[in-house]
Amino acid sequence: MTKVKDLVKVLNDFFPEKIASAGDPVGIQIGSLEQSVTKVMTTLDVRPQVVEEAIKKHVDLIISHHPLMFRPAPNLNFADPQNEMYGKIIANGITVYSIHTNSDKAQDGSSDWQAEELGLTDVQPFCLDSDGIAIGRKGKLPKTLSAIDFAYYVKEKMNLKMVRLITADNQQQISTVSLICGDGGKYWHQAVTEKIDAFITGDVYYHTGHDMISSGITVIDPGHYTEKLFKDKIYEKLIKWNEENNWNVTVIKSHVSTNPFQDLV
Repeated sequence: MTKVKDLVKVLNDFFPEKIASAGDPVGIQIGSLEQSVTKVMTTLDVRPQVVEEAIKKHVDLIISHHPLMFRPAPNLNFADPQNEMYGKIIANGITVYSIHTNSDKAQDGSSDWQAEELGLTDVQPFCLDSDGIAIGRKGKLPKTLSAIDFAYYVKEKMNLKMVRLITADNQQQISTVSLICGDGGKYWHQAVTEKIDAFITGDVYYHTGHDMISSGITVIDPGHYTEKLFKDKIYEKLIKWNEENNWNVTVIKSHVSTNPFQDLV
């Protein structure tokens, strides 16, 4: 019988927990490495709707990008929806394992997947974390674009309804690009220092946007949900590893959208 630890061993070879950013709560969130697994589901987030989906589909193991527990629970009062979700996970014998910044930093991880999605060439590390491993990527566009055309290029490549363009000049010429998956707004100064034409990251704050414009850099904010790429890529890898390792597990991906925003265009 395949156990959680069998899958985690392979996952940890490709996305080592030890390279996660300091304080990032990756790895086992709820459950046990010794639990048997017959069905695994990939997801970006672990939210109540995802847990209900896992229960209905008899999932033993959820593999998520965003950790289930970013902060310790002060209690387990099930009147709180988050605690109620924890209770359902435990009651239904589901283990949750999260791969967060260790996916962003790993080779052939989230940052590389996003660079590939954008068609970047000459991809290199961008923004070293405290351990000396890059948390982002930088590269070149296939052809130079104006800032406004680049925004639409990102929108098309990422299959988005909308993006936010932050620039002092819609006609600024963009040929070099850097990116940080998710919320990487604090790293934009590095793109300026390296004289990179454009920076892509989600969740840019209003006042930070003003500072970016003053610096002369073009920034595209495609939102945080672009990290949904994780559940597709991990699904593909698990399908491959399942066959190679004779796990004999069923691999599925969540069909629930955990995007909290509705983009009305």
